[in-house]
This record gives sequence, C-alpha cells and structure tokens, in this order.
Amino acid sequence: MNDDIIDLLTLWWRYESQYNPVRGFSPECSSTRGYRASRQYDDSNEAMETDLRGRKAREVGHIIANIADPWRTALHIFARNRVLGIDVWSSPKLPGDRCREITSEALDMFSNLV
Repeated sequence: MNDDIIDLLTLWWRYESQYNPVRGFSPECSSTRGYRASRQYDDSNEAMETDLRGRKAREVGHIIANIADPWRTALHIFARNRVLGIDVWSSPKLPGDRCREITSEALDMFSNLV
C-alpha cells in the first residue's frame, strides 16, 4: 500500500477529528466574519503550511464524501486506527467477515480517485 495514500487519510482524519460544533452559538464573531490576517511573513509559526494542510484535508474529505458506504466507513475506521496506532476500532456498518476485504476495496477506490 502506498504511504502517500495513508498519509492523506491520516491527515484527513486528524483534521476532521478537530471539528467540534457547539449548539446555539455561532462559531464566528459577527463583526469580524470573513476577516483573515495576512500570513505572508509568518514563517516562524508555519501558518502557510497549516493552511495548505487544511486545504489538502478538506479536498480529501470531499473525495471521501463521494464514496458510498460501507467503503467510506472502512476508510474512516482505517484512518482512525492508523492515527491512534491501534487496530481495535470497528463499526457495525461493516460486516465482520468481510471487513478486511471492504477496507482493501475502499483503499483501492480512494487511490484511484486521488
């Protein structure tokens, strides 16, 4: 399996796992909505690299969103297991006897779309 594919999936999972919606409150201030500070000289904080990683993770998310279940679920579980370094997460959406086969098919689908 290609390490670049695994890196993209783990980047995507880390990015998606940070999102935590709060009900009842807007995530942005209405007076500064849409404002972005210039980051062209902010090399020491890796601001531009962080923006690029976020953009790449969102693009991967769009690709994964267009993959049907159970393959999308298999990609999510695979990425989560890889990031956490354990292989214990599973899903009731994936039949236990075909879980590895579906994950392999999902990785092939994803690599063909990237």
